[in-house]
Amino acid sequence: MSTYVILVAGYEYHHSGTNMATICKNRANLLLEQNVSWRDNVNMKFILFDVRFGKIDEGTISGDTINWTTISDEYDAIDDSVHYTSERHFIEQETNVISIVDAYEYIQNIGKNNLGYVREFSVVGHGWRGGPVLVNSYERDAFKHSGSTPNLRDPWDKDGRRKDTNITNMVPSQWTDFINAFNEDSRVWVWGCAASQLYKKVIQKVTSSIEFPRKRYGSHSDEDTFSLSFSRAFAEEYFDYDKLFFYRSRTTGDVTSRRFTRTLREVKDFLIRGLCHTYSAQMAYNSHVNVYAALPGTGGDYERTGRANKRVMVVPTNSTLYGYSFTGILRFYKTYLSIQEDPDGKGYALYNPETINTWKGI
Repeated sequence: MSTYVILVAGYEYHHSGTNMATICKNRANLLLEQNVSWRDNVNMKFILFDVRFGKIDEGTISGDTINWTTISDEYDAIDDSVHYTSERHFIEQETNVISIVDAYEYIQNIGKNNLGYVREFSVVGHGWRGGPVLVNSYERDAFKHSGSTPNLRDPWDKDGRRKDTNITNMVPSQWTDFINAFNEDSRVWVWGCAASQLYKKVIQKVTSSIEFPRKRYGSHSDEDTFSLSFSRAFAEEYFDYDKLFFYRSRTTGDVTSRRFTRTLREVKDFLIRGLCHTYSAQMAYNSHVNVYAALPGTGGDYERTGRANKRVMVVPTNSTLYGYSFTGILRFYKTYLSIQEDPDGKGYALYNPETINTWKGI
């Protein structure tokens, strides 16, 4: 029986020069350093889905080194002239480029055939709160939220979606196999961004309100109220995302009402609804596996400190080093929602299945 680390390297479609597969291998190096008992373990396997080059590599351990060998090249490598529009959108057509579904199926095969268990499933690349972005693909109209089959995955789509772990996209046998590939030590990492202005701006408005500094940070009660105001542009773009918070009604509202007060409890419930509506929360809730990912309103960046061969990604908290920082956003989540940070201290949050289950009722 083997122990697997499944790594998925998205494609850097912005052409920044970043090689996501290298970052995945850095993650493997770091895990090996953290788990000395893995050395010379012939049953320890690293599996890397390299979207850019259309191949699957296997890493085997020799002492403190991981040796990589290609075990499949059945997929197509990315060709910008074939796969992308001038706007850097993945073209809407059937392709043989690696999809996140291919990684899911690999995990299902582990569970189905009792091959061992998945210690970590990591997806490295861009992202948003709706899921990891492997190639920047878009769903066709029928598969969108407003389409005729919104619960189904678009088979041409390559990126991760919130609905991936729904029963509509994994039939019972596939879902059983997927679950069986994990155990209590398993975890999922989603290393990309979740940088929505919606959640970032609300937190900033609360902490900059006239009422917030009247009490010591962390001592506010759920009944405390804060005066909030938003621009028309922000209201027109974002208010409809959560009508319960902005309008206090799912069916009515007017963006001219941009000044109002909300209690801390209402702010917390707004953030909880946002958290529950992420890919990471859905993955944790349905798989019963701990997920580490960026919080709504924060984003990942490429690590700039530490040994080069072990750098992965971080949620920046050092504005001197990165030019920006999410420290204030992280502090609010951790203080008022008791969010736990990842064990590596990289600024990602724990999406705990039991907590998500509780929050689903809010």
